[in-house]
Amino acid sequence: MTQSASPLSAAPDITVSEVTSRADRAAFVDLPYRAYRDVAHWRAPLRFERKAQLEPKHNPGLARIDHTLMLARRDGQVVGRIAAIVNRGHLELYSDATGHFGFLDTLSADAEVAAALMAAAEDWLRARAMTRIAGPFSFSINEESGLLVEGFDTPPMMMMPHGRPDYAPTLERLGFAKAMDLYAFLHEFGEEYHIPPTVKRWKDAFDRDPALSIRPLNMKNFKADIRMVMEIFNDAWSQNWGFVPFSADQITVMAQELKPLLRSDSLWIAMIDGEPAGFTFLFPDLNEIVDGLDGKILPFGWAQLLYRLKIRGPKRARLPLAGLRRKFHKTRRGMVAMAGSFEAAFAAQHALGVREVEASWILESNSDLLNLVDLYEMKRYKTYRVYEKAL
Repeated sequence: MTQSASPLSAAPDITVSEVTSRADRAAFVDLPYRAYRDVAHWRAPLRFERKAQLEPKHNPGLARIDHTLMLARRDGQVVGRIAAIVNRGHLELYSDATGHFGFLDTLSADAEVAAALMAAAEDWLRARAMTRIAGPFSFSINEESGLLVEGFDTPPMMMMPHGRPDYAPTLERLGFAKAMDLYAFLHEFGEEYHIPPTVKRWKDAFDRDPALSIRPLNMKNFKADIRMVMEIFNDAWSQNWGFVPFSADQITVMAQELKPLLRSDSLWIAMIDGEPAGFTFLFPDLNEIVDGLDGKILPFGWAQLLYRLKIRGPKRARLPLAGLRRKFHKTRRGMVAMAGSFEAAFAAQHALGVREVEASWILESNSDLLNLVDLYEMKRYKTYRVYEKAL
């Protein structure tokens, strides 16, 4: 066990130790449900999914991630958690001796606990020759990323963090500074489907160009289609800040986990001269579907889950992934192709009863995607910040 202090506060009654037992791991998983149960707009994710994220057999991304899970205790009671992370995939791409932190949660707005957790994570990373720390990433940029700093007045969508407003000022007092902001945009349809005038012009250009076409996800060839679009994604995003590609194993597991949530019109593939060039991928907001279940599907939560998903249908959806092959970046035809796939995806969701779509997250530096969401007159309603600090 290590006792941790920080420049913010020396708190001798707080200890931080690594998770070593089944009871520790259970406490690590459970802490957010205790911490945020009464926080307005927080949504309890499914507990079995949170547990699976920590297991290499369920989360193949962990194969290239060295990490430790830690718990903070005060007077013997668990009051906080954090993970310290060395992502070998990131280091191979960037060679920047940067380690990461994630899963930062405290039972209450307690800066001393947060400071002790951050100090312990920093010490763990220094011992592994890291000279910089950045985060939060839980566990990587391909999972939940960033700390919510704006937009606490609305609930988070699936695989997006929430937390409390006290974390950001605490990190800043500990010497952390902004590395990058990630934006979430909300598109509200209304009962009648409306195409913004600029989008209509792009859609007309799409319809006039015989080299352009779109098709939905082929459910009979589901795994192959998912692999194809993730290959497009890895190419499309390869020059973006912080990018780490999805591995083949991650793509396979993703396909298995998402299949029950998807329909053929959840994913639209844009073709240029017969080549798969881009895609737009939406899925229902699982947070809306599981709201009120406290993360549990037993004994009766599963029945409510199926009813909400299959019969009532979600009113909200998230657009977590979209991409265009790099060779088509900055081209008019590429932009028109993406507008065509966006429009097909949005129209299909509206027909299913969806009335709000979140496009998230989008880097503040990604001008192409920012221009595309601007065509739809989407409002930016949440900001997630990645922080960094020299060690």
